[in-house]
Amino acid sequence: MKNCTIRAATAASAGLLAFIPPASGDRLDDLADTFREATFFQSESGDLTFDTDLYLTSDTLITSRPAPGIYKAGSDVLASPRVSVLGQVDYGEKLTLFALGRADRGFDATDGVAKVRPDEYYLRLDPLDGPMRFTVGKFGTAYGQWARRYLEWDNPMVTAPLAYEWVTTAGDGQTAPTVAPPVAGFLARKGREADRTRWAPIVWGPSYCSGFRMDGTVSRFDYAFEIKNNALSSRPTEWDLWDRGLNAASLTYQGRLGFRPVTDWNLGLSASSGSYLTAKSPGLPSGTRWYEPTQDAVGCDLSWAHGPLEVWSELHWNRFEIPGPVGSVAMISYFIESKWKFAPGWWLSGRWNQQLPEQITNPATRLSTTWDNSIWRIEACVGWQLNRTASLKASYSFADQAGPISQGRDLAAFQVILGF
Repeated sequence: MKNCTIRAATAASAGLLAFIPPASGDRLDDLADTFREATFFQSESGDLTFDTDLYLTSDTLITSRPAPGIYKAGSDVLASPRVSVLGQVDYGEKLTLFALGRADRGFDATDGVAKVRPDEYYLRLDPLDGPMRFTVGKFGTAYGQWARRYLEWDNPMVTAPLAYEWVTTAGDGQTAPTVAPPVAGFLARKGREADRTRWAPIVWGPSYCSGFRMDGTVSRFDYAFEIKNNALSSRPTEWDLWDRGLNAASLTYQGRLGFRPVTDWNLGLSASSGSYLTAKSPGLPSGTRWYEPTQDAVGCDLSWAHGPLEVWSELHWNRFEIPGPVGSVAMISYFIESKWKFAPGWWLSGRWNQQLPEQITNPATRLSTTWDNSIWRIEACVGWQLNRTASLKASYSFADQAGPISQGRDLAAFQVILGF
């Protein structure tokens, strides 16, 4: 599909949103209220409550070829419907049991068949009402800020920042012929289309790994420390205990320290370190165990909100230890994102992203070159919350990737969300 077609489709959809009349009679809201009332239970004492939320989401992606590596699509247009069911049981204000299940065509958009999957399930104990909480189960990472607004109804845009979805040339051993390629072979990956079945991003979405967390809020400070069964870059098929297990030698340790100097600002420092290879990684050098190479990351984040305007930004330094002659490779990734509520129910959001890999020496030429292709991407989105139940988004992104293949150069995304 030609780039002008994608841009025209984006403009037409954004214009269409502007001329849709408001829903009359709020019938959709009435239906949603009926569902919410039917799925909410509270004991006579009020100590025990049970609540269920249902979200129906439909994403339509129109992309230039080749598509971004995080997506698996055989054509220029990819439809990705999703059903999300959230259930929460609270006993007083001390104990919470939460679960999130989804039915879709893959955690990241694919053209495959629909499947049912549990994404989050955890038990949280809050004995002191805030200063110290304990969570055990499967839940999103404490690293950074973006994972806390990953869900479709919290994300002002349709896509994720580059650090959370752009596939690098660092592999985790899944379906790869070797995890210890020669330097020339490793650098040759820059000339191929990104393959999410072999390679991984810096952070895979919200990184719903399994483990334990201790977190809390003390005065103007927030803190979180967690032990997970896998690294930030691990793929969704490695997050559950029945997939990856909880191997003491391959655990990931990560956390965040946040500071809120005033109401409008939230600043944070994050760090993570842990094993990122799969247990059956092929081609490991003699004497190297699969859990010894690590992924290490350090990040800082900030957010600011005042009136109708919100701003978020994150900066990450990430390093993969590649077994064999390649050694350690590092990358810097950052984004700046904003949201402006310019009218009741309407908002505009935009994001600037960039990833900058460090240089290593190519033995064939004895020259320094980046180990992955650098990339920048600019994104814009218009959103409309029709009522308390329905939201619409239309976005467009343009990416400029170094190297012979400009992957995911143009991407239009349209999203419909119904929340019950």
